[in-house]
Amino acid sequence: MKRKSKNILKHLSIIAGLFFLAIAGILVFVFNIFSEPSDEFAKKNSATTFSPFIRTGTNTIVNRKQHELDNAKKAAGNKEFSIIRTSTDFNKDIPFTVDKKAGVVYKKQYNGRRINICVTGVDSRIGSNFKHADANHVLSILIDKGEIEITSIPRDTYADAGMPDTTTQNIIAVLRPAKGRKAYLNRIAQIAELDTIHYYMEFGFSQAMGIIEWLGYDNSKQTLQVLRSRKVFGGGDWQRTYNQGKFMKQAMLKSFNNYGGMFGDLVLMGGLSLTETNLTSGTLNAILKKLKESDFGQSEDVTLRVRPEFPYDYKNFDFNDKDIIAHMSAKVDQYSGTNPGSSQVSTDSLVINELRNAVRKAIRSDSSGQATLTINTLKTYFQQKAWLQITDKNTRHHYRETIKNLLVSAYKKKKEPANAEKVQQLIEQESNLFLNNKNKSKPEFESDLELIQ
Repeated sequence: MKRKSKNILKHLSIIAGLFFLAIAGILVFVFNIFSEPSDEFAKKNSATTFSPFIRTGTNTIVNRKQHELDNAKKAAGNKEFSIIRTSTDFNKDIPFTVDKKAGVVYKKQYNGRRINICVTGVDSRIGSNFKHADANHVLSILIDKGEIEITSIPRDTYADAGMPDTTTQNIIAVLRPAKGRKAYLNRIAQIAELDTIHYYMEFGFSQAMGIIEWLGYDNSKQTLQVLRSRKVFGGGDWQRTYNQGKFMKQAMLKSFNNYGGMFGDLVLMGGLSLTETNLTSGTLNAILKKLKESDFGQSEDVTLRVRPEFPYDYKNFDFNDKDIIAHMSAKVDQYSGTNPGSSQVSTDSLVINELRNAVRKAIRSDSSGQATLTINTLKTYFQQKAWLQITDKNTRHHYRETIKNLLVSAYKKKKEPANAEKVQQLIEQESNLFLNNKNKSKPEFESDLELIQ
């Protein structure tokens, strides 16, 4: 009996020992995964999954946020007070409230589906294909909750753009042209602490002015000038980024219920035609329909945050107040007057002169049967919708139609009817966008309908 008891105890001891060894093995395995991921693991997840760790140039694993902070310090000359470059505040007489939460880390409990859309404003000059990512935002649609999170990211946020460490060019703005859209979207997802970016929308100056005008703002050039300023309202690029996110929030809530059904599809197609995107009007309409079912439309349904996190008192301006925008624009003009060359929005005369020269060149090449030269001369202006920078609607219509007709003619001469049809379709969608605009309470200018008759 005693021998039997001893054998049982012996077996129990062995089983207990194996159990504890197994637990220890699991802990070691988990620790190794999170402290020193293998190259294969890092490669597999780097494109779509945010990781709190990063592998440095010396092949060591460090905390990502600490690494980014160290890089910011290095870029600022190791002066702690210079880590965040801010600007002089010229707007003390413009009313605003203070947002203390946008730059602070918080965790929202949400286990439903997310649809992440990256919205990028590219700093491509008229006629140029080079694209700096000047404005960087992510719309996270919490589709099962009926809410939206806007994550706004400053253009100078650290990103490995493959530039020498001695320069200040390893930033998110440079990453887009240096390494392409895929690398840019992956980095945006990491900064925003999201698993992936599902859709993207890109647009330049001209398209931004068209979108702002369609949203019902009286002076799109003036509004864009305010949203692009980082030298006037204090806070540098951080405040500018917040301003853009706040504008998006207010514009979204203002126009959300204006469109629906087949009419909504028509308008959405026009809106998407102003951007370079992988979104379709059908997908966007389905998202809007789901949000409407959740009674989306209140201010608390949209959360604005700035990342990387930086506890800052952001000035919260009301961009729905046209008097405030006019006042802010006057401040930008005042700053530009004392700082020549600081204006970031082209004047009508510069745009018209640029388009006039391009059209003259295209007409000459079209007359001499050089269809390829005609297309190459006008293609970038067409993609940029450069005519949208012209305030006068008649002049805008003239250049839009002239460029369209020259491109259609050139594509037909090259036996490319599909491209000719695409040009006509995009112009038609743009026309429908402004003809069916419910964001404007009443027309202030001659309508596009009168212009095309």
